[in-house]
Amino acid sequence: MKIGVFNTVRGGAKRFSHLTTNYNGEIEFIQLEVSATDENAEKITGCEAVIFTPYKSITHAFYDGLVKAGVKYVLTCTAGFDHLDIEYMKKVGLKSANAPIYSPNSVAEYAVLSLLAILRTYKEQIHRIDSNNFALGFTLGREIRNQVIGIIGAGRIGCTTMKCLSGFGPKEILANDIIEHNEVKKYAKYVSIEEIYEKCDAIIFHCNYTNENHHMINDETIAKMKDGVYIVNVARGGLCNTKALIRGIQSGKIAGLAIDVLDEENEIRNAGQVDTCPVPELEELLKNQNVIYTPHSAFYTDQALQDMSDITAQNAYEYKTTGACSFELVK
Repeated sequence: MKIGVFNTVRGGAKRFSHLTTNYNGEIEFIQLEVSATDENAEKITGCEAVIFTPYKSITHAFYDGLVKAGVKYVLTCTAGFDHLDIEYMKKVGLKSANAPIYSPNSVAEYAVLSLLAILRTYKEQIHRIDSNNFALGFTLGREIRNQVIGIIGAGRIGCTTMKCLSGFGPKEILANDIIEHNEVKKYAKYVSIEEIYEKCDAIIFHCNYTNENHHMINDETIAKMKDGVYIVNVARGGLCNTKALIRGIQSGKIAGLAIDVLDEENEIRNAGQVDTCPVPELEELLKNQNVIYTPHSAFYTDQALQDMSDITAQNAYEYKTTGACSFELVK
C-alpha cells in the first residue's frame, strides 16, 4: 500500500520511513509536495491512503477529489479529528482513523509549565530582562500550593496533569468529565462545571471539542469564574471565544491566560515568520504581558511524535490487511 503524506504533516514522509521495515515493506510512505487543499486532492496518484493534518479549511470537494484519485483511506496522525468531515466521508465511502493514544505526559507537562508561567509572571520577567530592566517589584508571583485548580476533561491527559500537579501540593484539585475514573479520584474530586467556575483559582481545559461545547469559554462563563482567575487551554481553540478572552484580560477578570490553541488558528497554521500577526484578536491578546500563546505545540515531543507515527503506520497496515483498523473513525 502506498500512503501519500501531504507536505503540511510535520516531518513529512521521512517521519514514517523507518517504519516500513516493521511491516515487511507492505506499506510505503510517499512524500506529496502539495498541501491538503480542495484543488490538490485530485492530484494524488497511485496512493491508496493519505495522511494529512489541518492546514486550511477544506470542503466536500477535497474528499470528492480523493475518491476520484483512488484513495480509500484518510489517516490523521493526531488524536483530534475535528478537521475531518466524518459524515461526508461515510457518504462517499472513505474510511478514516486517528492516533488517539500517545504520550499523555507531552500535553500534561506543558499544561503545568503554562500554569507556572502565568502564575509566576514569566513572560513579563523575560521581556523586562531582554530590555535591560532588572527591577523586581513588578513580577510578584503566586504559588500552586495556594490554588484550587480545576481540570475540565479528565481523561488520560487530564489525569496525568493531576498527577503532575499533585507534587506541588495545591489546596485542592477539582475535576469535571462525563465519565468518572477511579484513577482520577486519587488526585481530584469530581464536581459540576459550575462548581469549577465558582471555586477554582486556575482552570485547565483538557476536554474534547464538540459542536455542543463550542465557545464554552465566553462572556457568560467567564463572569461565573473567580475574579483574577488563571486559564490554561491546551485542548482545542474552538472551546474559547477569543473576543471574550480579550475582554476578560482587559477587565482584569482573567489574571493570566496561557493558550496553546486558538479558535482562529487555521489563519496562521504553517504561516512561519511573518511581518505582522494575521489574526487581529491574537495580536490584541499578545499586547498583554499576562498572556502567553504558543502554536499548538503542547503535544510536540520526541516521544509523542514517535507514538503518533507508530499508531498511524499500524492503522495503515491494518487497513491494508483487513480493511479495518483498531482506531477507526469511519467504518
